Amino acid sequence: MQSCTKDESPTPIVYKADVPANPTPAVDGVIPLAGTTYTLTWEGTTGAVDLHFGTTAAAADTVFKVASGKTFSVPNLTGGEYFWYLQTKDANGMVSISPVWNFYINTPPTDPVLTAPADGAVGFSVAGALKFTSTDAEGDALTYNVFLGKTDSTLALVAAGLTDATYSPVMVASTKYYWKVVATDSHGASATSAIQSFTTGLEPIMTFTGLYLTDEPAEAYTYDVTFTKASATTIKTTNYWNSGWIATFTLDLTKLSFIMTSYTFSAGWTGVESGVIDPATGTMTGYYSLWKNGVVQETGIHTYTKK
Repeated sequence: MQSCTKDESPTPIVYKADVPANPTPAVDGVIPLAGTTYTLTWEGTTGAVDLHFGTTAAAADTVFKVASGKTFSVPNLTGGEYFWYLQTKDANGMVSISPVWNFYINTPPTDPVLTAPADGAVGFSVAGALKFTSTDAEGDALTYNVFLGKTDSTLALVAAGLTDATYSPVMVASTKYYWKVVATDSHGASATSAIQSFTTGLEPIMTFTGLYLTDEPAEAYTYDVTFTKASATTIKTTNYWNSGWIATFTLDLTKLSFIMTSYTFSAGWTGVESGVIDPATGTMTGYYSLWKNGVVQETGIHTYTKK
């Protein structure tokens, strides 16, 4: 007859080491630069851990012994990417290793440097471009806000979110301006330039106003004319051809040229003139033709030289 006996074998004990989890900063997290010591925290451990920390994915640069707790402050950090993991070992020799975690410490951009115009510059073109520069240690894309005002206490935002380090504001001639630039990286960290000033020069059209000596070489004849500003692109004289005629020249300040389209003067006289201009000296050289009652009376060259 078969008999049955009860199995009295002991239940096996399963040892399991603590498993570290839920790191702070979060994986791929970006934290702002604030001092040099940063606190790491985690969950899932109850005893001592080895905290492996470094600037590469191996996280093997430094090992910190954490006797207890779930937090540790790592010293001597600057901006950049860091990696870390935890290794635990319980009383029975069981080892557990966390995944390798990473985070970034974001540094602000460098303070923008205002490169043009130079601080205190005089005669800056009213059409000129403000230029500046800033860099970012992590290579983040930067955007720029430009502030401009007529005093250093009344700077106002005139351009926001620029991606190019240049800006051409609307300015008036013979005016002192103050300006600054704020650079911001893609994580919201920003830096502000010093405040600088400059003074704009004359409006470009004004170079071609004032008293001129008019020379007609073919006629061996000279006389004075005075040009005045008529608009941002035109000048006017009341003594064209030394005849007391009113004439208007339209100037192209980009192509450095001028033109007087067909113009009717007194007593059946008409004329045209076109030529080139020199923005440095204000000199104008034009080719003209004059008719009376439809018949050509004179053609030649006018050279207008500032007196």
